[in-house]
Amino acid sequence: MSMFYQPLTAEEAIAYLARENTMACAGGTDLYVNRKHGKFLDKDYVSLDKLQELKQVTKKADGWHVGSMVNFACAEKLEIPGAACLAMAAAEVGAPQIRNRGTVGGNIVSASPAADSVPALMALDAKVMLRSVSGERVVPLTDFMKGPGKTDLKPGELMTEIIVPEGKGSSVFSKAGKRNALAIAVCSQAVYLETENGKITEIRVALGSVAPTAVRAYRAEALLKGTEEKALTCAEFKAALKAALLEDISPIDDVRATKEYRQTVAFRMLMHNLSVLWKEETVC
Repeated sequence: MSMFYQPLTAEEAIAYLARENTMACAGGTDLYVNRKHGKFLDKDYVSLDKLQELKQVTKKADGWHVGSMVNFACAEKLEIPGAACLAMAAAEVGAPQIRNRGTVGGNIVSASPAADSVPALMALDAKVMLRSVSGERVVPLTDFMKGPGKTDLKPGELMTEIIVPEGKGSSVFSKAGKRNALAIAVCSQAVYLETENGKITEIRVALGSVAPTAVRAYRAEALLKGTEEKALTCAEFKAALKAALLEDISPIDDVRATKEYRQTVAFRMLMHNLSVLWKEETVC
């Protein structure tokens, strides 16, 4: 029979996680489903539900520290400068019941290619704080994601915070699914943009459901950096941008969409998101 531990502090939780055969339980929205399918039945669970210190959002010198136990109902109300995409992504997660239980940290650790919060956080250049009895380490989110259901989380480690640098630009999140609500993403995308003197000075594009993990579109970003808005209306530039974006992603055919459909949606999302953000930057 599995043991269930309910620590009151992060230090206590980390001590439990140092034991063999233990795993952390955040909101439990994924864990309950996994257990129904016979997974993790032999594990002992360390509940994080009482850890108020992991439910805080604080501003520090290196940016905003979002506790890993912040749920999506709270995350969708966050007003972090430049990080609108995170609140937008949080609002797209499941139903209200799921948003009240599901956590940002849990969404990351589950490592689903379709996790809504991960592309948003990647576009914001976020890092994750990992703690264990051996100490702590900070890992860029792009390096933390290793594959479907796989992360760089080591045995005994607890994700305590997500560090979001404060940006001076604008960001947006888009999601396409088979229906308007309660849908797993066929393609999701977050874009962060900064402009100066009519040119893009900083651009980060991240996508979900188009690769084994959420990914940054580094080739597309390199092509966009330094360009002016009028370039987006140039057929030659748009063709080059689409080619670069398709090199950044590796979608597959599955029951929700074809590879070609995801490629088409990913590029159309990018053009739409750039248009939206450029208007915001101009107004600012």
